[in-house]
Amino acid sequence: MIRPPLVGAAIWNTVMKRANDRCECQGACGKKHDPERKRVQGRCDMTNGKRVTKRGVITLIATPRDPINEGDFHVAASLPATRLIAFCPDCYDGVLRIIKRATKQLEPQDDGLFAVEEFFVNPSSTKQADVGAA
Repeated sequence: MIRPPLVGAAIWNTVMKRANDRCECQGACGKKHDPERKRVQGRCDMTNGKRVTKRGVITLIATPRDPINEGDFHVAASLPATRLIAFCPDCYDGVLRIIKRATKQLEPQDDGLFAVEEFFVNPSSTKQADVGAA
């Protein structure tokens, strides 16, 4: 039997009951989850208490359904059970890896609020507005 976490046990139990103690990932981690090799997208077959040699006994994680906007621990701790999803550690790591890879590929964004060009002063300028009040 898997014990719930010390903090948020009631919400964790609600999420696990809804998920039937099974990982709810359907490919968000980048895997097909296709054990029968039928080339269809399936649901991960990891369950609470399942023994896996690589990780030992699996304990599912209740994580936000929207990890980009609600992934901060302070926000995630205040979410209701309907906005959480059950993930096994491998699927959770896969989702984080995909998010990290996607954020590295984004172009740096300039919001224009602190554009450096407007503060440039030509050193050879003699205009009072460029030099500043003396």
